[in-house]
Amino acid sequence: MPASPDDAAELAAHVLETLSAAELALIDLIAARLRAGITGPGWEAAKLAEIWMLRQRLTAGVVRSTPAVLAQVRAIVYEAYAHGEALARIDTTDAGLPFHLPEHGHTAVDRLADQVSGNVEAALIQTPELLVNVYEQTVRAGVADVLGGTMTRLQAAQSVLDDLAERGVTGFRDRAGRNWALESYVEMAVRTGAGHAAVQGHVDALAASGLDLVIVSDAPRECPLCRPWERKILSISGRVGAVIEPSVLTGTPRTVNVTASLAAARAAGFQHPNCRHSVSAYLPGATIAGVARRDPAGYEAGQRQRAIERSIRAWKRRQAVALDDAAARVASAKIREWQAALRAHIDANDLRRLTRREKIGTAL
Repeated sequence: MPASPDDAAELAAHVLETLSAAELALIDLIAARLRAGITGPGWEAAKLAEIWMLRQRLTAGVVRSTPAVLAQVRAIVYEAYAHGEALARIDTTDAGLPFHLPEHGHTAVDRLADQVSGNVEAALIQTPELLVNVYEQTVRAGVADVLGGTMTRLQAAQSVLDDLAERGVTGFRDRAGRNWALESYVEMAVRTGAGHAAVQGHVDALAASGLDLVIVSDAPRECPLCRPWERKILSISGRVGAVIEPSVLTGTPRTVNVTASLAAARAAGFQHPNCRHSVSAYLPGATIAGVARRDPAGYEAGQRQRAIERSIRAWKRRQAVALDDAAARVASAKIREWQAALRAHIDANDLRRLTRREKIGTAL
């Protein structure tokens, strides 16, 4: 049975529900403090005087939500690894081999769980200070325009909050130095870690049961990075080239052309975050490799769907931080506009609508 990083998508959705609700609660706290007295005199001074209090409340909010988020993250990684092991049991049964759990499986999954939960915790720790910076920037926003009469205080503050809603809480950097919004960073970290755990549990159990070769799936809507690996045979141990393996049907030697090790393929970008490609046991004499079918148009359609979903989420956040009814009405109209665009795009490209990716507060 195939194991893929995409196996973790549904598992990761649970932790993202908790995180998204926590992020929205923090942003809503900022919006509520800014709304209070925004048209009255002395608003700027009063709001700047609240920064220490706000920092404490934001920090307390993160402290309250962090244990639940991290517990979910760890549970997801363990569940994903166990899922991979279960898929390997099916593969070994098909090959007529006895199934063995990996000797060091617990150590491997503990290490993965520590890594993923550590990345998420580090991001959460930064969140209060990043939000305080946005709050202070909002209070000070457009001072020159306000004094010059070209923009009201409400308009200036709303402009900064709209930018926050559009981008999310940003400032999280990965090892490559790329800047991420909180929800995107955690989604990437959890899906990558859990997907890695699912594949690792699968290949660890395959290796423990005497199977070394795997074959890459032919996934629809494949990305350019993974397309060269489709239907290629990879080895767990690192054997490459013409490899002699006995047929699982007759026992006679067969030559198998192994493209690369699984580790080398991953190092080259295969099974990146959000990758839909799986690997399954390659059984010489029984597995038919077949020919990969290219689907670049499908990939572009899938990417466009995710872009529209991000726009829907962004406008829902803008609705949540609206400082007056007029801003809320504009956001509501934009939500309906993007939802109509999504329905049209899905119908035109035969895609599946994933409503959890359009939500905030309950899911991404």
